[in-house]
Amino acid sequence: MRIYLDSSALIKRYIHEAGSERVFNLCASADQLVLSALCMPETIAAFRRLWREKKMTEDIYRLLKKDFNEDIQEALVVGLESEIIMASMDCVEKQPVGTLDAIHLATALSQECDLFLSADAQQQKAARALGLKVEAI
Repeated sequence: MRIYLDSSALIKRYIHEAGSERVFNLCASADQLVLSALCMPETIAAFRRLWREKKMTEDIYRLLKKDFNEDIQEALVVGLESEIIMASMDCVEKQPVGTLDAIHLATALSQECDLFLSADAQQQKAARALGLKVEAI
């Protein structure tokens, strides 16, 4: 099974919160994890925000960043190719989503993912409307 994780779902692999266990289990059962290149800066930005808010130490930040960098080596990371950008414009026209959510949706659609994971209710609704099988995390 090819599973797409948007950043809100991916972060749950590193920061224990509601939905983390389900993300771990789904990732463990996946044949392939698919990510947009957007997930890379979005994930690091989330880690840094937690560090700035003093919800993690610098050492924990560095450990999470190391784990994340190792994990993405095993995932299919889809770049921001012109086809993805064009498809994201289509998503914006069809669904009330923002730019970055549209890029995540277009990426999942382009890779024919079997499951789309997100913690964002509006993005989940748009993904379903576009024909993706969605699990709310």
